[in-house]
Amino acid sequence: MAIFKFNRAAGRHLNDEAIVEAIKHAGHPVPKAPRENIIKRAFKQYGLSQLAMAHIVVHDNTITIKGHAETAAQRDHMILAAGNIAGIDTVKSEITVPAGTPDPTFHQVAEGETLAAIAEKVDADVTADDLRKANAPLLKNDGAIYPGQTIRIPE
Repeated sequence: MAIFKFNRAAGRHLNDEAIVEAIKHAGHPVPKAPRENIIKRAFKQYGLSQLAMAHIVVHDNTITIKGHAETAAQRDHMILAAGNIAGIDTVKSEITVPAGTPDPTFHQVAEGETLAAIAEKVDADVTADDLRKANAPLLKNDGAIYPGQTIRIPE
C-alpha cells in the first residue's frame, strides 16, 4: 500500500456541508471529509469512470482506494482526484497496475507558482503544456492551479 499526503485545507469543496464547516472555522478553513457517495459523484463529473468503479473507503481525513488502473496516468488521476478534496489529507492507494509501471511523481503547488515555473523546476524536458495534459481532466481548461493543490509530474 502506498500512502500519499495532501493539503487538507486546499482541496475542492464537494458539498454544502463542507463549505459551511469551512466558514465556521474562518482562519482555520479545514472542512470535514465528504462521504463516499459524494466523492464518487465528483469522480464521475471529472470523467474518471475507473474511479467510480473503484472501492473507496473514507475514514476521518483518509481515503483508501482499491482498484485497478491500466496505466500510470489512470492510477495517478485516481490518487489526485481523491487527495485534492477539501478535508482529505491522506490517500492510501491499493491500486494495482501492470508490472513495470513507474511510481507516481507529484508536486504540491506553492503560492505564486505557475505551470511554467513548475515545469522549469522539475525537468528540462517537461513543459507547462505537458503538465496541463498530464493533469487533465483534473485541471480546468485554462490550466489554472491553486496553492496547496497537488499535481502530477509526467514521466
